[in-house]
Amino acid sequence: MDLGVVINIYEETEFTGAFEEARAAGFSHGQVNSFLPRITAEEVRLLALAARGVGFHIDAVGCYINPLRLEDAGMHGVDFVDWKTLVETMVVMNGCERIVCWSGTLGKSLATPNLLNQEEESFNSVFVALHGMLEHVRGLPVQVLLEPFTAHVLCDGKTCARMARKFPFGDVRIVLDAPNVVTHKEYSHRDQRVREFVSDVALNVGLIHLKDMARDDNDHRRFPRAGAGVLDYGSYLRSIVTQCPDVPMLIEHATSVKEMIAAREFVEGVAKELGI
Repeated sequence: MDLGVVINIYEETEFTGAFEEARAAGFSHGQVNSFLPRITAEEVRLLALAARGVGFHIDAVGCYINPLRLEDAGMHGVDFVDWKTLVETMVVMNGCERIVCWSGTLGKSLATPNLLNQEEESFNSVFVALHGMLEHVRGLPVQVLLEPFTAHVLCDGKTCARMARKFPFGDVRIVLDAPNVVTHKEYSHRDQRVREFVSDVALNVGLIHLKDMARDDNDHRRFPRAGAGVLDYGSYLRSIVTQCPDVPMLIEHATSVKEMIAAREFVEGVAKELGI
């Protein structure tokens, strides 16, 4: 199983060092998330050079903006200006065409619920925002990947699939990240919920994130690296490989070499037991 990894780039991150750590953990490809406010074309070029210098292939770029609040950088320090810089220049990253963002929320933060997110008007507003984003890159080989979340407009497999179908040419696809869509109330039925989500979105998947889920001491959901939670990973992987297209599968939420190795070895071990 050819696993990749998600790398986060912050203002204090040493570019080459970040890719060297991924390589040391046994990864040669993955997603690079930029949390650099007002990233420049030169910084994109330097990221590309750093990755290329250690033999790391960039499958996707993450710029986690909110499509319903394109000018608001409050969630992760980046906004539509940063997205435009990345999407216009990411081709220097070994021809990368995928860019990941959230699916849109009217909440004040990533996990803040807002009942308006489930209104038809909000769904349509996300569609309009995505159409505008694609118009900005018309003629460029770009695929926008939407990452769902329980508190967002795309909160389950059905809303994800419905949105993707509105873009029949494949320029909008879904990030398969099942733990993101398991609500607090569904936690006890998480494995069934995960399987249902995979089935719902399988035909519209453009990228796969592999992480786990658990509860903290205050009974809140948390998302540790694969193998450090309670998901039935055998069931999860079996659902993915039997239903989803051949897209990059990336370890997420592993922030050190030790954690990256542990997550990779765990997933590879489960896959070996399943014969996949």
